[in-house]
This record gives sequence, C-alpha cells and structure tokens, in this order.
Amino acid sequence: MLKWNLKMRLLFLLYFLPCFVSAEINLPLQAQLIEMAKQDQAVRKQLGDAGWDKAPKELHAKLSSVDHQNTEKLKAILSKRQWLTHAEVGKEGVGAAFLIIQHSSDTEFQERMLPILKRAYLNNEGVSGQEVALLTDRVLIHRGQKQLYGTQADIKNGKVTFMPISEVDKVDERRAEMNMPPLEFYKKIMEEMYGIKEHPEIELN
Repeated sequence: MLKWNLKMRLLFLLYFLPCFVSAEINLPLQAQLIEMAKQDQAVRKQLGDAGWDKAPKELHAKLSSVDHQNTEKLKAILSKRQWLTHAEVGKEGVGAAFLIIQHSSDTEFQERMLPILKRAYLNNEGVSGQEVALLTDRVLIHRGQKQLYGTQADIKNGKVTFMPISEVDKVDERRAEMNMPPLEFYKKIMEEMYGIKEHPEIELN
C-alpha cells in the first residue's frame, strides 16, 4: 500500500503540478499597461524638455488628460481584481500600473490602493519598497500631513525644495528600510534629472 501511495503522489506531481508552475503572463494586459505607462512618460518628458514651470498651459492640460484617462483605464482593469500580480503581468506590468496610480489625480483612488500595494510589497509580489514610499508620501501630503520618506518635492526657481518631512533626522533610516538611497543623494538625482545641476558622479539610465 505504501508503494502504491508513493506512485500516486508522483503521478499527481507529474500531471497536476505543471498547471500551477507554468502559469503564463497575460501578454495583452501587460502590453496595455506598458503602453499606458509610455504615454505617461512621454508627456512628462515633453514637460521636462520645455521646463515644468515654463511649459505652456496646453502641455499641462495634456498631462492632466493623460493621467485621467490612464486612471479610468486602470480602474476598469482592477474592477474584476484587487491588484495585479507579478505572475500575471510581469515586473514591467506591475511597475506600469504603479506609475499610473502614483500620477493619478484621484486621491481617493490612491488612498484605496495604498494598503493593497503595501500588502503586495510585503508578499514580494512585484511592488518595491520605493514605490510604497512614493505613494505613502503622496497620500500623506494630500491629507495635509508631513511625508515620511522625502519623496515629494517642488521644483521652483531652479531649486529642489522638499515638502515637510516628519522627524527629518530619521528620514534616511526610514529610506534605508525601503531600500532607498539617502535623501541628499536623492536630491542630487532630482537636480540631474531636471537639469538644475550637474553631478558627474551620478549616471542616469
């Protein structure tokens, strides 16, 4: 009987286990999310090239339109599921969906998604610590509270100015917990990105 049980278990593994381990990525959904993210980045590049505080109103209006359309599309996608898994849409798909949430003007949507993304991060489902930190700070700022990780800043008069940070002396400790670089290094990255100041030691991909 023992040998028979062992044989049946092996057959179970051979015939049924592949159904679980060979789940394929939903390529059409992944492609849709990536295309939405490309539109998000394309309009922001246009604004960056023109200068965020100097860009014409039409370009800012285009940004608002893209963000709104992307938000509504993502809401429709998530209407039948709570979140997107790494196995379902890959790392790029998850990252694209996060980008849309982060740039959404729908603050209620962002607040609703924050605990879900935190859970996905803790479960290692394709959401990074930095992404959780970015959305956490965005939600806190919308609430009129101080941010925790120093991810939110304004670019004014050629300077990076961080929005109020709670217990700023501990911000680098909190950032390290989320696998993020120190705040001063992050500031240099932003200065390099927005063409405010060159930092030869930093290479942006």
